[in-house]
Amino acid sequence: MEEKLIQPVQAADHALSLCKIFNEVRVSTTREMYMISRWQAPTHGFLKLNVDGAIFADLRRAGVGVVLRDMCGVIVMVASKHEEDVDGAETIESIAVLRGLQLCLPLGIPKLILECDCMNVVRELQSTEASMASAGNVINDAKMLMGRFQEVRVQHVNRIGNGVAHSLARHAWNIVDINVWWEQIPSFIRNALWFDTN
Repeated sequence: MEEKLIQPVQAADHALSLCKIFNEVRVSTTREMYMISRWQAPTHGFLKLNVDGAIFADLRRAGVGVVLRDMCGVIVMVASKHEEDVDGAETIESIAVLRGLQLCLPLGIPKLILECDCMNVVRELQSTEASMASAGNVINDAKMLMGRFQEVRVQHVNRIGNGVAHSLARHAWNIVDINVWWEQIPSFIRNALWFDTN
């Protein structure tokens, strides 16, 4: 390297230029990551079921959130359900999957895309082997229900893309059993829904 002295003003200009480039790349990358991570509409002929679970350890309770949307992103059904004495995050995520499938099965939906933000649960559901996980019985029950649809695709979704289901799961702390809304949007999920579409 050649030793070269530069004036302080030049050094400051160079540093500011590098900082500007760094910030532009960071903002661009963040925006691109958001666009990739956000909720995506299902392919033609499918409905999409997003599920999430939340644990309220101090209350010894947990909650499940379920949202079913069509290929235009229109809400068909949302639900919040409380669960008692759940022992871990993967267990409540597995229960969320099971509850979502239980709500969808009577609707006669032929093709369903199921999204969950717990990668371990997604892997268990995608596996052809019987589950040996701590929530294995719940996973195996969910797999049995999946077999009653014409087709179910299980996908992992980033937390950003699962915001509506997460809001519904968090809402479950203050309900007695289950709240289900058909073709309606409860006010407490409007912000999460807005993020999905903007």
